[in-house]
Amino acid sequence: MAQSSKSAKTITAVGLDIGSHSVKCVEITHGDGSIKLHRVSILPVPDNTAKGWAEVLKVMMEPMTATKRLRISVSGSSLLIRRISLPIMTPAELKGAIRFEAESHIPFPIDDCVLDFQILNRDDEKKLMNVLLVAAKKDFIQDRLKVLSELNIHPELIDVDIFCLINAFEMLGDEQQKDRTYGLLNIGHQVSSFAIIQGKQPFFVREIPLGGYSVTKALAEIKGVADAEADQLKTEKDPAVADSLKEATERGFEQLVSELSHSIDYFENESGEELHQIWMSGGGALSVQAAEILSKELGKQVALWDNTKKMEIFGQMDQKYLAEHSAELNVAFGMVLRDTGKKK
Repeated sequence: MAQSSKSAKTITAVGLDIGSHSVKCVEITHGDGSIKLHRVSILPVPDNTAKGWAEVLKVMMEPMTATKRLRISVSGSSLLIRRISLPIMTPAELKGAIRFEAESHIPFPIDDCVLDFQILNRDDEKKLMNVLLVAAKKDFIQDRLKVLSELNIHPELIDVDIFCLINAFEMLGDEQQKDRTYGLLNIGHQVSSFAIIQGKQPFFVREIPLGGYSVTKALAEIKGVADAEADQLKTEKDPAVADSLKEATERGFEQLVSELSHSIDYFENESGEELHQIWMSGGGALSVQAAEILSKELGKQVALWDNTKKMEIFGQMDQKYLAEHSAELNVAFGMVLRDTGKKK
């Protein structure tokens, strides 16, 4: 689970965000207060299968074979995140008890899961502490590792998309925003990750099985075309179909808005605090007028955020390409900008 911290040593690492629609890869050197972006690559996945991922990864990783530090992240229906309250205990005690404590909160067999946790805070008066529990199915993790292993790719750590996103904002976001309560929303192709940060801690975290593909489907219906053609229209953003693109975003985000509204209502009722700002990223966030539509429907300020202003950009990187696609890279940025405590 990602912990935001500034590394005392300089390390170079590669982050792989393996999605159902595309694979995103970044290479960054960070430490001693500097963040240097060396390489960015986004390649479409021909089909959401192990074979499809392998084809893309083989091409993507060839120029990075000398990099020893490589991280990946996971998300989706095989992953579960819960905020739970437990009697106060030390981290060592919780580590020994977590499997027992998790059984009543996880719908799949504990023996089939990999577990992790983070203690958020404690209430000494009630003798309780809030813990963020994460469970991932072992076969889901093993399937990803098998694809990578067959390509001689061996990640040093596996993280979770939403915690990478939180870490990315902590390391790259606006300093003035970090002391406030805010939401982070990453809209992927089929899954969106949402977190509400209060007091610099994740108060609420969830994965929503909806994303940019819903916009593609809506556009395909509006234009009477196949999904592949609709996806191309959505990407190209031809002004001639601007009205259809906006309508597709509105239709495609209807269910996502409903799920986000329920989550925000839960937070505001539990915390007694109103959420005002949501920072958005992910490929789905680039849909036409996504920020304006979500702001209107949720009654909150929703906006993209600049994740490159704290970075030094190296090499022959296409600045225009980076500006257009940087919002898709926050998960990969967040997993790289993490200190594992290992020596270079």
